[in-house]
Amino acid sequence: MKTFFLISLPLLMMSCGAPTQKPIATNPTKATSGEMILLGKINRANLQTDALTSWFNREYEMIQVESQWGSDLQDHLEGLEIKVFMGTWCEDSQREIPHFFKLLDALDFDQRQLEMYAMSEEKTTPHNFEKDLEIHHVPTILFFKNGEEINRFVELPVSSLATDIAKIIKGETYRHAYE
Repeated sequence: MKTFFLISLPLLMMSCGAPTQKPIATNPTKATSGEMILLGKINRANLQTDALTSWFNREYEMIQVESQWGSDLQDHLEGLEIKVFMGTWCEDSQREIPHFFKLLDALDFDQRQLEMYAMSEEKTTPHNFEKDLEIHHVPTILFFKNGEEINRFVELPVSSLATDIAKIIKGETYRHAYE
């Protein structure tokens, strides 16, 4: 019995819980305003752990998602990829991005299908991840199917973030705040 326990324990420990992301290495940068910001490719772990993004966890915990939200979206998730362009310095990003992740969690969205980039106040990244994507406001959340952009959320909800995202994922007619 003792041998079985010793063999089983490591397997049990490895199987419990989903793998957690590690933050992508970033170097905080001084923005034009003088504020320290994240810049370049980041992930959710950066937002959850970096001292410059303490707002993320606080905002995330305050958001409630209706229990039935997203139940009609599961059939639309296959092949969906998302790119997020945000600014850690931006109040709109600080408001919308935690809410967006709460919605993704309600969908049990595969985070490997998401790329995220922290931009400067000039809406640029060091490696030009925004090239040819026409990013003029942050946050901008781009939705892709089969490598083609199907729509985007830009800076502010038209109806509500949950409603706007649902329309985009379902492929319904949606025009962002600047169209």
